[in-house]
Amino acid sequence: MVSVLSMESGLSGGLSRLLTLEQIECICETLYQARDGHKLRRLFKEEQDLLLNYWKSPSVIRAYLYMLYSSGKYEEVCKTLESCKFDECYFDELQALWYEAKYAEDERKKKKPLGPVEKYRLRKKFKPPSSIWDGENKIYSFTEKARGTLKKFYLQNKYPNADQKREISARTGLKITQISNWFKNKRQRDKPGSDSSMSSPRYQLMPHFEKMSNWSD
Repeated sequence: MVSVLSMESGLSGGLSRLLTLEQIECICETLYQARDGHKLRRLFKEEQDLLLNYWKSPSVIRAYLYMLYSSGKYEEVCKTLESCKFDECYFDELQALWYEAKYAEDERKKKKPLGPVEKYRLRKKFKPPSSIWDGENKIYSFTEKARGTLKKFYLQNKYPNADQKREISARTGLKITQISNWFKNKRQRDKPGSDSSMSSPRYQLMPHFEKMSNWSD
C-alpha cells in the first residue's frame, strides 16, 4: 500500500527520509516479487541514494538486481552479484538469476535463442561467484555431499526404515519425501535391464526462475 500511494502520487525523491527501513524493504520486496521492472526502474531513478543507504538490505539489493536485469544490464547484474555477500537462503534464486543473465547476454550477442547444449556450456564456463554459491554442485536440488550420503546408506540398505530416513534427513537436510523418492528411483535404475542412461543427472534451474516470462515487464 505504501508503494502504491507514494509512487502513484508523483512523490519524487526523499522516500528514504520519509519512510522507515521496514517500509522501504516492503516496497522493494513487493515490487521484486511482482517482477515489476517498470516501477523498480522508476523507484531507483528517483531515489538515487536508496542503494547507498540500504545496501545491506537483501530486499533492496534483490530489487535492484531485478531492476538491472529487466533493463538489460546483464553485466551489471553479474558484477553486483560478485561484489555483494548474500545469505545462503537466497543462493538458489540468485544462482538462477546469474545464469539467466549469462544466457540473455549471450543471446543478445548471438542474436538468437540459446539451445540446451549452449546453456549447459555457459553454466560450465561461468560458475556462480562464492557470494551466492558454496562450491557444491546441485543436481536435482541435491548437493554432491548429500548424494554421497544417500549412496553410502543405499549400499547398506536399499529399503531404509523411518528411523534411518530421519537420520539421513538430519545429515543431509533433505526432506523425508525427497529421500524416499531418491531410494525408489535408485532401486528402479538398478533393476536388471533398466536404461540408467535415461536417468542421468542434469542441471535444472530452480522453479522461481524457470519461466522467463516472469522476468519481463
